[in-house]
Amino acid sequence: MVLKDLAGSLSLPAANSVVAKGKADNSLFEKYSRKEFNGRDTYRNQVQFDLPLNGSAERVGNVTSGLAPYTGAWTIKEALHLLKRTGYGFKKSHADTISLLTMSQAVDLILNVSSTPPSAPVNWYQSMQADFGNVPYGNDWTNNALDDYGSQAAVNTNLYRAETVKIWMTGLALNQDITIREKMTAFWYHFIPVDFNTVLDSNNIYCATNSGRICYKYMKLFRDFATGNYKTLITQMATHPAMMYYLNNQANLNIAPDENFAREIMELFTLGKGPESQYTQNDVIAAAKVLTGWRVQNLNTSSESTVFFPEYHDYSSKQFSSFFNNTIISGTGASELTAFIDMIFSKSKIVSEYICRRLYRYFVYYDIDANVEANVIVPLAQLFVSSNWEIKPVLSALFKSQHFYDMANRGVYIKSPFDLIIGTARTFNLATNVPDQTNYFHQYWTWYFINNAALKPSNQIMGEMPNVSGWPAFYQVPKFHQFWINSITIQQRTYMMTYMLWGFNVTTTTNVVTTRIEINEIAFVQQFPNATIRNPDTLINECVKYLLPIDISTEEKNKIKFDTLFNGQATNYWTPIWDAYILNPGNTNNTNSLKYLLKRMIGTLIELPEYQLM
Repeated sequence: MVLKDLAGSLSLPAANSVVAKGKADNSLFEKYSRKEFNGRDTYRNQVQFDLPLNGSAERVGNVTSGLAPYTGAWTIKEALHLLKRTGYGFKKSHADTISLLTMSQAVDLILNVSSTPPSAPVNWYQSMQADFGNVPYGNDWTNNALDDYGSQAAVNTNLYRAETVKIWMTGLALNQDITIREKMTAFWYHFIPVDFNTVLDSNNIYCATNSGRICYKYMKLFRDFATGNYKTLITQMATHPAMMYYLNNQANLNIAPDENFAREIMELFTLGKGPESQYTQNDVIAAAKVLTGWRVQNLNTSSESTVFFPEYHDYSSKQFSSFFNNTIISGTGASELTAFIDMIFSKSKIVSEYICRRLYRYFVYYDIDANVEANVIVPLAQLFVSSNWEIKPVLSALFKSQHFYDMANRGVYIKSPFDLIIGTARTFNLATNVPDQTNYFHQYWTWYFINNAALKPSNQIMGEMPNVSGWPAFYQVPKFHQFWINSITIQQRTYMMTYMLWGFNVTTTTNVVTTRIEINEIAFVQQFPNATIRNPDTLINECVKYLLPIDISTEEKNKIKFDTLFNGQATNYWTPIWDAYILNPGNTNNTNSLKYLLKRMIGTLIELPEYQLM
């Protein structure tokens, strides 16, 4: 373990939240669900999903909406739907901002990604591992190359740097702005992945000391192209040092062509492997020959680059199949790469529809039936091609469409661990940023905990991919998003909600600093008007509106009110306690009673199955 020497501790509370028990009326849930929902049971610290596992599209009604601009009501509900799908969770201030705009203006704002880069990852690990490149504590190391591949100190420094990139990515997600940049960066990373550990373990001697740098630059590529040109992104990715090592094109040689990258650039990154994608094994062999001769140079310097070496290239003419119109790419050298990518993109219908399906399954829902294909995917793909492979117009059309806001697409998408855990942290303004921003050690260790202790048990973590295809939940037939839920991960997901509610400590004993990560339930509800808060019915209505993707029945709301805010009593137990708190917030006993009631109410909502959906 990279951080095995880190002196830290985690203090977790007992699970003592209260949930609504037994079966409840799911009529509203069933009304809005894209699939038939066969009931649910919610128990103390356990959620059981009764979702069909055969992958069949058991729709509740036929969904025929398409890309026509959405003209329905634009309320806080629609604003929250947009924010939760284009980011992780939401900030109420962001929801308030876009709810005051028109729908079209809101989407434009979310797609207006800043070109200003964030602060780069820094040396926070100095007390555990002195930086071999002499980068001072708190300073950016991303342009500092390590030349001595034989030094264990250099190797250890790179291990910390590579881990730092993962931690830095977690911090960016937790602190994302109102735009789509972090969600799109994660989309590209999942769609065209490199696994950091695989790059580290490649055969090049300087990867052991510089993999962290080139993986950082690979992620920066996705951030730079978050809403940019897809064809340009593919072109730059093809010779990026991280990808060169990940899929072994670094070893692609004229006398022994390596088919790995040649296959994946077609099968996974552009054409897909659907019935219309008819490239052949001979096409893979020809593509491998086209791609011979590229080599990463100067990896042990800050100006590494991928260079074409003529002596390693296969200069024969490469014959492609009828799928590619029997194209022949002549042996001209470096320019063959451009010709190859142009040939792939000449299959514009197949490429564009494949990418639009991947976008749809990431942002909307996994089930693409004949209606969705005809009314959403095909016109989106045509727009993609006519926009010269710019991704932003495609996203704009999708997020402004009737289909995106169709009630059939709300509350049916199982949250990824990023959406659930990072989204919860953002929604409740958890203290994942330490007060002293110059204490880089404690800040990065706090983010490290979120990535490794909170996300990893739920099968999603920054900087690690299960395979070159990305996260199975976005592509694997027939279960798709149900991959996030199994007997182990559902407990991990529910436990993390409980821990966030009741609080836990992240402590670094190196300089004895503790961060308390706990939902501040009073601060959360005080985002609403006081008149809303003191009325138990309107308070629960507002919390349901913001925390759940769809409404729940009046019967269930009344049960939650009775069990939590009323503390099991027949009369209004809540309002007098709230009023007393407003008059005297310094009264410890009253404040503790208030906090307990709110924790029970919020805890009940975030342990409902609906909270696992968006």
